Amino acid sequence: MNTKELNLLLCAFLVLPLAGSIAPPTTMTLDEQGLQLIEDGQTTIVPTQAPVTWDNPGPWWEWASLDADRNGIHDSLQTASGPVNVGLSYDRPITDSNREQLTLLGHDIHLELPVVNALLIGDIDASQIYVLALLDGVIMVERYGSLVFYGDVQTSTVKARNSTEYPLGAWDLGVSGQGVNIALTDTGVDNEHPGLSSKFVAGYDAVCYMHTDPQCLLAGGREDDGSFDPDDGNQHGTACMGMASSTGLESDGSQSNYYGAAPNASLIDVRIGTDVGAGPFENYLLEQEFYESAMNGLQWIIDHSDDAWPGVDEANHGIDIISLSWGITSHENGGSDGTDMHSRILDEAMLAGVTVSNAAGNDGPDNDGLSGMSASSLSITVAATDDHNTVDRSDDTIASYSSRGQRRDNGDGNPLNELIPEISAPGTNIIQAEGCVTSGGCNNFLGGDASGNTYSGRGSGTSYATPSISGVAALVIEANTNLTPLQVKEVLKQTAERLGEPTSPDVDPYWNRDFGYGYVDAHAAVTLALFLAASDQTESIDTNLQNHLLSVIDANGTINVTGHSWGQLGGIERVDYRIDGGDWYETTYSAEPAEIGALTPFLWHVILNPNKLSEGAHEIEVRAILGESNSLPVLVTVHGLPSDGTSTSLPPIIIVILVIVFIIWGASIVLVQVRSDEEIDGLISNLRFPSAEVLDAEIVSDAEASNAD
Repeated sequence: MNTKELNLLLCAFLVLPLAGSIAPPTTMTLDEQGLQLIEDGQTTIVPTQAPVTWDNPGPWWEWASLDADRNGIHDSLQTASGPVNVGLSYDRPITDSNREQLTLLGHDIHLELPVVNALLIGDIDASQIYVLALLDGVIMVERYGSLVFYGDVQTSTVKARNSTEYPLGAWDLGVSGQGVNIALTDTGVDNEHPGLSSKFVAGYDAVCYMHTDPQCLLAGGREDDGSFDPDDGNQHGTACMGMASSTGLESDGSQSNYYGAAPNASLIDVRIGTDVGAGPFENYLLEQEFYESAMNGLQWIIDHSDDAWPGVDEANHGIDIISLSWGITSHENGGSDGTDMHSRILDEAMLAGVTVSNAAGNDGPDNDGLSGMSASSLSITVAATDDHNTVDRSDDTIASYSSRGQRRDNGDGNPLNELIPEISAPGTNIIQAEGCVTSGGCNNFLGGDASGNTYSGRGSGTSYATPSISGVAALVIEANTNLTPLQVKEVLKQTAERLGEPTSPDVDPYWNRDFGYGYVDAHAAVTLALFLAASDQTESIDTNLQNHLLSVIDANGTINVTGHSWGQLGGIERVDYRIDGGDWYETTYSAEPAEIGALTPFLWHVILNPNKLSEGAHEIEVRAILGESNSLPVLVTVHGLPSDGTSTSLPPIIIVILVIVFIIWGASIVLVQVRSDEEIDGLISNLRFPSAEVLDAEIVSDAEASNAD
């Protein structure tokens, strides 16, 4: 063996152990192309998830925690005395016989709520409660709650409008709320305001219809076909609609920055509060009237949710969103469990196709449960953040007044529907549209209007975070009109910016009692909604199938996309992925136990050889599958690497190691990029460096090297 051969072999012998130490984990290919890889400790078999125990808990009155002794009477009424306002829930639709029974007992029916099979009968003496509970079909006697009305930077912070801090907003994706109707259910809206003009589509005065305020009497009653346009003598409703959809225009035609999240959304004006607002009131009669007006307004919305309003384009028919910036305080000594009449009517609105956005409440961090407004199992309950008057989210905190979760346990065995609130948005020191009241230079009662008004400070509250979410929901609905309300809610949850540590990680790894599932991100939500529409998979989305991204490695010759999935009502059959909208393939999985808990996530992986992808960016889409349904997709961008088909360039660290070794051994070896030497090519290839391109070289004698110098 001559000197040059000995030097080469010594170098190769020293470097071979190093190559093994920096190589990627041992892998094998799953397909003929060598694209998809599986690593040691992974499997192609999805873990089996234990079945849940709460899929079919039975009728709500059989497990509601507000009736612990199951006698058909809310526990808060058990020891009541004197006059109380009550409603009756039935186990089926109300019949004439039910109505006659109440008449014979001397009770008037103030309002019928077919959507929840209930009647409101108002004030009775508490001694009659047990008699009512025994009536045919009655499954619950419950007490009225008390109505309480709890909004510049906000719209840019939620990433609806772009800003210096967030250059891309949802509006840049071509949405603005066009064709989406928001039922602002409040003290009325002065839609003559320059930032709200031309938005009115339909309206209803639920206060006048139920009761007799002076304006209603003077007007001879109100129309209930949607043609009546309520005014706002309180300012609360006008400001809230501004937060949802103000155009920011001033009366002189100039443009302010006081936009709402969806500036082209339209108004369904449902008045459920009077000029004095709402409670809390010690006045027993006002408490009764406000509760009944609120329920009346919600029933009217559901009844008219598909109406073809006269004089408007078909795109603005019906009602898409209910925005509720008020609360119903509970008499349940710890908040509602979501089975109260008001919570149930919000659930029914969601199931009827109307997306509900409602306030979490202003009871702060020490509240015991949530009020009847914020306890609905299906609606979108909104917490408030303090943006500290900056668009940048990095300094934002939970607002001190924002009610925290979780909701009181309702007894159905399902721990998930207690995870309320669901989403958060700015609600502190909000400035928005000023209604026509004395401070605004006009008064509706005297025939004035708000066309000359500007924008004023409205203070703080979850009331003002809620309409911002209503506006973002309008953007999502415009982006994808086929989304159901529950899908809209899931899109907002999945695309939210996670904040705070998980409060109940054994139930859900993302929910936090302050922020819910996170800070709303309008741009991300609209992007996902548009993708679902473009990929034609909206109808197959099952919101109970959870699928979330955990990490992406797209460097150093490795592509590894890792996430986790689980089912909220059962198992998941598999997790699939595709590249650039191509064919679907199954992911691999970490070697979990063969069976896992009912809500236990399992890890999935998409590991790819980047040299088998074409050079450049590629989109990987991953979704969990159960039957014909799938989860919301995870979308990530990775990059293919150039390849010569056999080998690739040595990493810089390997080159450095080689040079050091050569110096130590005093080898007279010079590596230069010249034409390939077959012998050297073969030896270097055998070193099996990862992601290495053959380094062309030639061995020269000492004399030749001296001449080269």
